[in-house]
Amino acid sequence: MASVLKVDKLDPQSGTALEIGSSGDTITIPSGATFTQSGTMNASAITAGTVATARLGTGTASSSTVLYGDQTYKAEPGGVNTPYFEAYRSSSQSIANATETTLVFDTEIVDTDGDYDNTTGIFTPQTAGYYLLIGNVAGDQWTNVRFYMKIIKGSTTIATSEQKATGGGYFPALSCSVIAYADGSTDAFKVDVYQNAGSAQNMGGAEFINFGAFKLIA
Repeated sequence: MASVLKVDKLDPQSGTALEIGSSGDTITIPSGATFTQSGTMNASAITAGTVATARLGTGTASSSTVLYGDQTYKAEPGGVNTPYFEAYRSSSQSIANATETTLVFDTEIVDTDGDYDNTTGIFTPQTAGYYLLIGNVAGDQWTNVRFYMKIIKGSTTIATSEQKATGGGYFPALSCSVIAYADGSTDAFKVDVYQNAGSAQNMGGAEFINFGAFKLIA
């Protein structure tokens, strides 16, 4: 039969060290009992089991938070760069003389959120934030021409690129990129081009004609 020792306090007989049990013994704290640690316990003494996440720091421990060096749980750094899209023109598009024309990039490579309309050439992201927009265009054997492209937000030009070609048989190519804010609702972006060769001209092949954008991670 086990003996029961009932005392309110244990102090060492001499010195300041107090040992409970011997090597190999198991000290059991039964269910319903509370072990209160007011002094210092070395972390090296924890050799088995799992420490509850709530004991490691303040804040809420979850799949979307991480524990920082100041022992607080905070939102996981970084984010996602969606929505994003990339589209190109699969066939020639005719550009009227001396008329700004919206390019319709009719073939989508990717469009994560369906925010690009390949029938109008317009990208209307439904997530607010800053976006990097990139456009590439080229003419098909143009002669003596002023050629420019624009990236347009709503009705406002936010980036442009231009060149002039003299002589004949040129494949003038332009690239344009810009960072712009979208409100996640009505802000829309497109690419317009202009040429003044004297008659309608065709754009170049699919490998030269593309438009894409992605949201920047805040």
